[in-house]
Amino acid sequence: MSDVSRFQTAILQPTEEATPAYLQNTAETFISDCPDRFEAREAHLIAARGALDAGEASDAVSHYASAIARGARLSPAQRLDQSVALLAAGNQREALEVRNLGISEWLETLTAEGMSEFDIRKSRGGVILAVSFSQQDPEAGVRALWLAVPDGPGLPAAAVLRADPMRASLRALRTGREPAALTILEQRTCQDARILKETAQPAAVESFDRVASEAMRSYLREPEGLTKTTPGQPLASCLMPELMLPAPAPAF
Repeated sequence: MSDVSRFQTAILQPTEEATPAYLQNTAETFISDCPDRFEAREAHLIAARGALDAGEASDAVSHYASAIARGARLSPAQRLDQSVALLAAGNQREALEVRNLGISEWLETLTAEGMSEFDIRKSRGGVILAVSFSQQDPEAGVRALWLAVPDGPGLPAAAVLRADPMRASLRALRTGREPAALTILEQRTCQDARILKETAQPAAVESFDRVASEAMRSYLREPEGLTKTTPGQPLASCLMPELMLPAPAPAF
């Protein structure tokens, strides 16, 4: 079995608990043994994630930098994680740049693929990006979002308009009625989520704009910073960032 195969097996089919320390150590061993392999850049990303979850900010920062230097293209979610690691390491200016880069690349991808339209609204404490997706099927996932981006190195938040089939099914179980499509407007920060509004009736995106915009303006007045964690505990990276920076599948 080759070094690459052994590494991939150790990550995907571990023979012991895949703790953050295990993932970081396994990836770092592969990088040390095979520094010139193409797969080393992916190993750096695995090590960065492990370091993030082990509370090792400096290690995470170093591994993200090494992965990028080797040509890795970070996803928007990984950019948010990198920003959190930089914040925890005390690099506020770079954390701000990385956060904004991730959001900018996300918007560029959506726009280039014709998947969305957006406008930028200046607000006290930052900007709100109002994004509507071209896929209008109410059951197709995220229909629109309002992303709050603080002026400083604070973490972003979003009001996400999306279908919620699981919640619709639970409601049907409670009422004994046939499941009906349910649309929710959900505020998501990096640490929690709550529902702002929901409806089982067809509704235009514009009908949610006032509630979503006000929620994001309120967030920008006092945006979240990095939550402190005790040594050895996971850094407080964003929960489910793929909902905060979604990339819906293109419509065919």
